[in-house]
Amino acid sequence: MKSNLLEASRASGYLLSVILFLWLGQWSKTHITILNGYVYLILRDIPHQFLSFPLWVANIFATVLLFWTLFLLMPIFLVPRRRWLQIIIFGVFLLTCALPLHVHIDSDRSYADRLLPLSYCIILSSVGVAIGVRGIIRGLLRRFHFYVTYLFDWLTGVHTWMFLFSLSLFSFLSINLISLAVFEHTPRYSDSCVYLFQARLFAEGMLYASPPSDPDFFSAAHTILTDKWYSQYPPGYPAILALGVILGIPWVVNPFLGALTIVCIYLLAKEIYGDGVARLSAVLASISSFFLLMSSEFMAHTSTLFFVTSAVLSFVWMLKGRRGLFSSVVCGASLGIAVLCRPYTTVCICVPLGIAALVKQKQLVLWQVLVGLVPFLGGCIVFFAYNYATTGHPLIFGYIALHGKGHYPGFHLDPSGKEFHTISQGIKYVLGNLNALNYYLFEWPMPSMFFFCTCLVFCKKRFWEWFFVGWMGALIIGHFFYYFNGLDFGPRFIYEALPALVLLTSQGIILSIRWLEHQTHDFLRARNTVFLALSGLFLLAFLFQVPSTAMSYKRFGSNVSVQNYLDRRQVPRALVFIKDKHLYLAHYPFNAPFAKPHIYAKDRGSENKKLAEKFPGYRYFMADQKKIVEVSIDEL
Repeated sequence: MKSNLLEASRASGYLLSVILFLWLGQWSKTHITILNGYVYLILRDIPHQFLSFPLWVANIFATVLLFWTLFLLMPIFLVPRRRWLQIIIFGVFLLTCALPLHVHIDSDRSYADRLLPLSYCIILSSVGVAIGVRGIIRGLLRRFHFYVTYLFDWLTGVHTWMFLFSLSLFSFLSINLISLAVFEHTPRYSDSCVYLFQARLFAEGMLYASPPSDPDFFSAAHTILTDKWYSQYPPGYPAILALGVILGIPWVVNPFLGALTIVCIYLLAKEIYGDGVARLSAVLASISSFFLLMSSEFMAHTSTLFFVTSAVLSFVWMLKGRRGLFSSVVCGASLGIAVLCRPYTTVCICVPLGIAALVKQKQLVLWQVLVGLVPFLGGCIVFFAYNYATTGHPLIFGYIALHGKGHYPGFHLDPSGKEFHTISQGIKYVLGNLNALNYYLFEWPMPSMFFFCTCLVFCKKRFWEWFFVGWMGALIIGHFFYYFNGLDFGPRFIYEALPALVLLTSQGIILSIRWLEHQTHDFLRARNTVFLALSGLFLLAFLFQVPSTAMSYKRFGSNVSVQNYLDRRQVPRALVFIKDKHLYLAHYPFNAPFAKPHIYAKDRGSENKKLAEKFPGYRYFMADQKKIVEVSIDEL
């Protein structure tokens, strides 16, 4: 009787502690802000009631909490032997990823106001997660042991191709559902709108459009409107997106590429680590909120991720002497298309690939390398030809034509001509990307990089572990030199490192299972404990974290309400003057091809009538976020 009462009391204590710290983590997201080096803890909804602390004090407190989390998990780390130095290094790595250290570097271009609450949220929640794991180890596991074992037996027993088909179909449908629910199958971000504009030009068989007679009505960010009308972006992703435009389903392109990426991640992991790690990696990738949300929008990162992953997979085949000609052609073609999608990102990833080729040169066949170079160089030639056709010079990219030489990587004056990109700014970007990745990768109520850091510190590093570290590091270092590093959609500039992150996370999870096995002398119990912990993390992420992130994305930009309005009323030709800039950008893609059937222009007040006079036979509308009003030409 006493033992049952003691067990019930212990279980209640664990449960209350978990709930308390998870609640504190969620509470901190909306009640913590930063201003002038101070952390403000808002006590109520009344803005004048708060407590403030210097930022370094808050970070010391967060450091104590983070190491308390490690202390709660210490029994796992001390198996099979004590590794104090490694534990300290592990803690430092987690601090670097979790704490908002970058805000100490003075800069006007800082995302500290967004990252700071998220950083403290995951640190506070981590304590609750660690207490929960202790509770699972102590007694909760035996209640679910049979069901977890049955589930694992079922998952591992499913035929490989059935597993891949089911998981990729799940990813495709999930991404499409998010695209509909969050973005309404329309581009919401300014970059995405311009990508679709260029894709619609390509679908019409045009590299660029002739400029309209009144270009001031049609200027937009990221577009070049001189003697030619086109976007600043490379042609690769718009050309892929144009296939969706032709089929009338452009919103399907990224979900389809995302589903194919899951297959590539599985095949890559299987080649290196075997089927078990491959299935774990594919599942982790398919339920990564970072992957799902990025793939559901119209950004170029999804296409680049797919082609880069395909290139690495085929490179592994080349090293293992498999699929001969096919692997070399796929590797070169994938890199060539990736260059056409995001050239700077691809060049960064080519660095660890090149180093890997030099290290493993004895395993490569010269003719395969030469064959692979042909499609890669072909992609580069297409890029140069596109530049020549648009900017007038093969080596002048659209970015440079629009922004000038300040757009190149390096420590110099940025394109605005107002600020220098400095070393301290680059360090801020590195730390900021790690902070953001630690939250956005899985959106767990604990550091998403926990198992990644576990692998990095404790795993025995072989060739492929170092390659994956180099894959991620190349992107981080590359953007250390780049003047801009926005965190809209999370740390999207290192999104193409997702396969490396997922595979090393899987390795960290496997290592944790082995440690628990040493402690419990029971593999099934160790595996099921980690599985239950991961299931709880993902459940909490999709119940609390991911919906709030999705809602923040839903507030990006605008939908295409005017286009829908015109379609419902079957208006044959319309000239619409739009007052709101977000509504204007959302409808900007419909200007390609120009004046077929509608025209979307900026509202320029008294100048509107002059433009309307050039388009007789059109119906005229004034629109903003709240209303759409048809007007006569005299009312403009």
